[in-house]
Amino acid sequence: MNDLAGPQSPEELRDMRVQVTGNRPGELGRARDMLLAEIRVAREDIVPGRAGVRLARRRRPAGRPFRVRSARPLRSVMLVAVAAAAVAVLVVSLVPGSGTAARPPHAGQRSPGTGSSGTPTLTAAYILNRAASAAAAATAPVPRPGQYIYVSSVTTYPSVEISKAGAQAWLYRTSRQIWQSVDGQQSGLLEIVPRPNLKLPWGPTPPAISGNPAGWTSLPTLSCPGAAPVRGTYAFLARLPTDPGRLRSWIYQHPGGELQRDTEAWSDIGDMLREMLVPPKLAAALFRVAATIPGATVLPDAVNAVGQRGVAVSRSGAALIFNPRTYQLIGEGAVLTKAVAGEGPAGTVIASTAQQQARIVSSLPDIPKSQVDQSQGGVRC
Repeated sequence: MNDLAGPQSPEELRDMRVQVTGNRPGELGRARDMLLAEIRVAREDIVPGRAGVRLARRRRPAGRPFRVRSARPLRSVMLVAVAAAAVAVLVVSLVPGSGTAARPPHAGQRSPGTGSSGTPTLTAAYILNRAASAAAAATAPVPRPGQYIYVSSVTTYPSVEISKAGAQAWLYRTSRQIWQSVDGQQSGLLEIVPRPNLKLPWGPTPPAISGNPAGWTSLPTLSCPGAAPVRGTYAFLARLPTDPGRLRSWIYQHPGGELQRDTEAWSDIGDMLREMLVPPKLAAALFRVAATIPGATVLPDAVNAVGQRGVAVSRSGAALIFNPRTYQLIGEGAVLTKAVAGEGPAGTVIASTAQQQARIVSSLPDIPKSQVDQSQGGVRC
C-alpha cells in the first residue's frame, strides 16, 4: 500500500488503487483515504451528468473491470457512508423497519426512558454504560512481549465492480484469522478465506468462488526494539489511560483521521475495539467515552455477520452491536438508508462483522513460505 505523503491533488487521488489487505495498525487512515478516493471515482464514472475520470486512466488491462472491495476495516466502509451521504448511499440503522419505531433517544440520556407510544425505550448511553460495566467485570490474560494476539472473525462487505457497462454489486463474505504481534516488533500473519458471495436484492447473481480460496499474508513489523508502541497494537492500547475523562481527552487530542471531531472520536473507538483483545479496564473506559459522544441512537434489533441478534448503538454509520443480555460486544454493521439502484431498498444490510475468538498465543502457525504473500513492507531496524 502506498503512503499518502501529504496533501494529494484530485488527479493524484483518482489514480490511487484501493489495496486493503489486512489489519495493519497505523495504516487505517491511509486505507480510509484511498478507499474514499476510489469510491468517489467510481461514483463519478457511473452517475450521469457528473464529470468523471475515464476508465482508461485507471491503469488496468483493457476489458478488466475495476472492483472496489473492502478486505478488512469496517471503518473504511463506514467512512464511505459518511462521505457518500450526499449521494444517498448509507447508513443510520441496521434493520429494515427500524424507522417505524419510536424516535431513538440521543446519547446524552443516561437511563431507559419512555417512548412517545408509552413503551419503554433504551438510550444509547444506557447501553454503552452497561457494556462498560460488563467489560470492567471481565478478566483477560496479559500477553508478554514476543507473543501474539489471535483473533478469528467473520466479515461481510460490499463488493462493487465498475465497468463501462455500469456498476454491479454484491456482498463479499470472509472468514478471517489474524495473528498480530503484541508490540509490533515481530511480523504477523493473516488468513482470509472467502465464503460464498451473497446476492443483494437488486444486484446480479455474484460470481462463485473457484480454485483455492484461502489466502495468507505476512503482516510486517511495525516498530523497532526500544521504540514507542505503534498505534493499534496491544502494547499501545495497554498504555492508554483507563480513566474515562483522561481517555476522552486523549482521544480528542490524538485523532486517527480527519473527520468531524465527534465522528472521528466514535470511529477511533471502533478501531481500538475491532479485531483485538482489549484490556478490560480500557474497553470499559472506551464504552464510557462513547456514551458521552452526542448523536448516537439505539437500534433495538440488530444482527451481526453470523446471525447473532443484539441491540446496537449507531452514530454516523458506525454501529456497535451488543448481546442484549450480557452487553458484550458481538460485532458491527451498516445498511442502506435509501434505495440504491443495483443494490437494494432501504434497510439492505451491506456490512457486518462478528468477532468469534480472541486469545493470546506464543507463535505463528507453520505455513509454507510459498503459500504466504510476503509483499507487505515493514520497518527496518
